[in-house]
Amino acid sequence: MVETADVVVIGAGVVGLAAGRAFARLGRDVLVLERNSTIGGETSSRNSGVIHGGIYYPNKSLKAHLCVRGKQLLYAFCEEYDVEYKRCGKIIVATDQSELPQLRNLEQRALANGVDDLHRLKKQTVQHLEPEIRCEEGLLSPSTGVVDTSTLLARLQADLEIHGGELVPNTLVTGLSYSKEICLEVEDLLLKPKLVINCAGLSASSLARDLGINHEQFFAKGHYYEYRLHSINKPLFKHLIYPIATSETIGIHITVDVHHNVKFGPDVQWIQDVNYEFDESRKSVFVNAIKRYYPNLVEDALRPSYTGIRTKLVSEGQGFADFRIRGPKETQIPGYIEAVGVDSPGLTSALAIGEYLVALDSD
Repeated sequence: MVETADVVVIGAGVVGLAAGRAFARLGRDVLVLERNSTIGGETSSRNSGVIHGGIYYPNKSLKAHLCVRGKQLLYAFCEEYDVEYKRCGKIIVATDQSELPQLRNLEQRALANGVDDLHRLKKQTVQHLEPEIRCEEGLLSPSTGVVDTSTLLARLQADLEIHGGELVPNTLVTGLSYSKEICLEVEDLLLKPKLVINCAGLSASSLARDLGINHEQFFAKGHYYEYRLHSINKPLFKHLIYPIATSETIGIHITVDVHHNVKFGPDVQWIQDVNYEFDESRKSVFVNAIKRYYPNLVEDALRPSYTGIRTKLVSEGQGFADFRIRGPKETQIPGYIEAVGVDSPGLTSALAIGEYLVALDSD
């Protein structure tokens, strides 16, 4: 059976829902196809839930631009649509003198990205703000926060549907093709939309290959531990605490979610295939990393929580890779837009990515 459609978005993670919502609000007839039974069941619900400040990414990169813009849009969305969040701030800590130049570099990079609210903190100030933390110096990002991801996803879906869009769960896209027009295979149905937007997350690269577009893709698993100290009657940490980033990761950090739960993560474990099994042998990696800035860590209070998988366009040791978000001019395929390699800060950037995709369609 062959059916026509206007806009079809593949994937109902936070980026796919934001994309579908952006087009639906323009009056387009939008279908968002999701292979799972629930929204955001993969990458979007398996991360730290952090609203990033825009600090880490090279100037003029898509990650820098879309993170800074997305942060503004996300806070405004949370206010308008009653999504719980905390603008709690983040402190990046240098644990010894050798890390101070990297802290300065992060400050300069943030300024170049338009992030002008950072504050240097002396070690005494950090200890006053966070008595459990030990460091030589800190960098405070007051506009960093956390968001209730599940509510955010639900509100995006609701606004998509209010504006006439439709979410279609349990729908696996089995292939894409192009011959004079873009075609999308869904089980025994052939869809011929005016526009296909590939926001398929972990599967985005494999779908692009159907169209002859080759993106090398790699998977990095991250583990998260919850931290339960039952003798503590007040929040142990008021801010998010991050170590100095490496070329591959922003480090095993402390997150305090909107419900005051403390968790540590993620690490980086390169894997060949998608699996969410929790490798408890990673605990020593966590303990060693955390004790550099939180020496009073109670190891027995670390409990396995969940894992997430980030899709990467570079492999281990290859450094930074930007989002790869491209329209018909770049892909040379009319009616096809792709958002591939959307790892962190994808959650923060989602609403800005929606804007960006709309602009690509009008180019």
